[in-house]
Amino acid sequence: MDDVVPICCFCSKVRDDTNSEVGKGPWVDLNTYAISRAVPLGQRLVFSHGYCPECIAHFDERMAAYRPTPVRASPGETGRRLVVEAGGSRRERGHG
Repeated sequence: MDDVVPICCFCSKVRDDTNSEVGKGPWVDLNTYAISRAVPLGQRLVFSHGYCPECIAHFDERMAAYRPTPVRASPGETGRRLVVEAGGSRRERGHG
């Protein structure tokens, strides 16, 4: 059976779940991983793309500048903001 190894799409670090709970291992350099695991040339590794915590934090920080609204804004809040930004007015509920 092939080993499935999560690899970061940006920095090529891999998550080493060898001695830890699956999904909780440290992210290490690919060469370090191969040496520490003593991966034989004949062993097949299947890489599963993803993002390490460092890269996702960096990516999220850079993308925040391009986000017009917060990621977790509710649809109602976003709609109200769009109406106000467009120069419209909105009636408060119950003030009819």
